[in-house]
Amino acid sequence: MTFLPSCPQPESTGAASLFTRALETDRTYFEMAATIDPLPGAVLAWMPGLAASPAGAVIHRVEPVVIAALGEAWVAQAERALAEVGAALARIYLDARGIPADELLRSAGYADRDELIFAASLGDPAPGLTLRPVKTDKDWERKLRFHAEIPMSPDGHGNHPSEWVALERRKCAEGMDAYLAEFDGKTVGAIGAVWGDRLLRIKNLVVHPTHRRRSIGRAMLNQIAAIGRERGVSEQCILAVRGDEGELLYSAAGMQVVGIQVEWSKQIGGSVQ
Repeated sequence: MTFLPSCPQPESTGAASLFTRALETDRTYFEMAATIDPLPGAVLAWMPGLAASPAGAVIHRVEPVVIAALGEAWVAQAERALAEVGAALARIYLDARGIPADELLRSAGYADRDELIFAASLGDPAPGLTLRPVKTDKDWERKLRFHAEIPMSPDGHGNHPSEWVALERRKCAEGMDAYLAEFDGKTVGAIGAVWGDRLLRIKNLVVHPTHRRRSIGRAMLNQIAAIGRERGVSEQCILAVRGDEGELLYSAAGMQVVGIQVEWSKQIGGSVQ
């Protein structure tokens, strides 16, 4: 059995602490407003009424040695649990590559992708772009109209706009913050914030297609970092799928990769939009 290394996890104490804190923000996000069901060596977090949407159900907090030891029986149990809550796409998150669970999931037909964990202390925002908190019913209606114009949801999966906005709205009721980015009186982007241990986790950043290549994304990063500093949080992190536009944006903004997590996914029923 051969494992191909991807991005080594951090070794220094400081980097490891930041990596651990960044990973925990993802776990916090998945479990906000979710039902938590234990599995052997893992947790299923799912959103009642939204589990059929790709963002609505994930398996995480995985102990790779446990699931590798249980083998195909674990995969069958995990997929059964997902199907029972209505999920059509199985999404399983591991904290590293080069571990025995990799081969188990690959042989079960799962596709994998690296999610690079970027971190930094971003600079001050430039004038012009503003972030408007999404609070009222009218704000959420504006956000729904915005996402209806976007060809893909921020996580790269085919979540229907109404389901995506419903999911974010529930999570905002549990501590997440959502914002619409405005420039010259137009809504040009959306972004979210999850508050971790001395760390602002930037979530669900998306720029409207007609406003890309205009440094809007970078301006949004700096604006939300400024909001974090107002709350006494000076460090930020965000995840990007390896090879996607986000990787280029966050690198250009001066953010550094501190580690990876790996998403394994497989359609298990129904149709993923």
